[in-house]
Amino acid sequence: MSKVDGTNSTSLSEQAAEWVILLSDGEISHELRTDFETWLAQDSRHREAYEQVDHLWQSLTPQKRQSRKGIKLVLSIVLLLCGLHGLPLSEWLADEHTSIGEIRRIALTDGSHITLDSNSAADIAFDTQQRRIILRRGRLLAEVAPDFSLSQRPFIVETRDGTAQALGTIYTVEQSDYDSIVNVIESRVDIASHARPHQPITLQAGQSIRLDRRQLYQPETTSTSATSWTQTRLIYQDASLDQIISDLARYQMGVIKINEQAGQLRFTGVLPADDAEAALIILKDALPIHIKQYGRWLVWIDLQK
Repeated sequence: MSKVDGTNSTSLSEQAAEWVILLSDGEISHELRTDFETWLAQDSRHREAYEQVDHLWQSLTPQKRQSRKGIKLVLSIVLLLCGLHGLPLSEWLADEHTSIGEIRRIALTDGSHITLDSNSAADIAFDTQQRRIILRRGRLLAEVAPDFSLSQRPFIVETRDGTAQALGTIYTVEQSDYDSIVNVIESRVDIASHARPHQPITLQAGQSIRLDRRQLYQPETTSTSATSWTQTRLIYQDASLDQIISDLARYQMGVIKINEQAGQLRFTGVLPADDAEAALIILKDALPIHIKQYGRWLVWIDLQK
């Protein structure tokens, strides 16, 4: 029986999947169990990855006994899909997620609502002590209802970089590849980075802040259009084309690339969030740019020549 290769040549998800396969046998040797415990202890991410894959397998096949061949087939298909889309398993397994171009408002059990932007994913972790939303990808709007339970549970949105705890009603949270952004629309929100969880700062309505794993940056003024995407509109006031294209990429299948000089152009206006092609046409009419589309998967934007 082979043992899991812990080198970088094997992805973490693949290692976890192989352990699920190995441990699916009815009889597990002491040596294999020891090797498994050693692998778990090597990195805190190992246990998380294993639990995600094991949860996935249990949810797909709830029967008590499954053949190793069946386990391997299902897990191989899932891992292939994750690899093709470049998504970690935590995003595939999220409680709520939206596809590209989909914006959805979700009612929560406490009377609150969250609205997930296009291509977003979140887990809902409510218990007797807290109301926690874990944003795995993308952006959400939180509309927080008072908690009438005896424990007065706090409402918290968590990202890879930190937490945003509601002290009122409405705010947005976004997680990008490099950092997170919180915009307070109404009332107040406590913001803390994971590096300093006990040193939060309080944002007032009309303020926003960027944070990463290490620190909080200086608060800024929230854009008046911070929630316009919930009405499938993107509103810009003298915004760089580079930022606009970054926003549009959330709603567009494939990849949008832009020339560095073209990215410095400025735009003021309204774009449809639910029709990326129409938005590109509006930009082309308003700015001196040339847009070239290569099939369905690549759009290149350059300055007009």
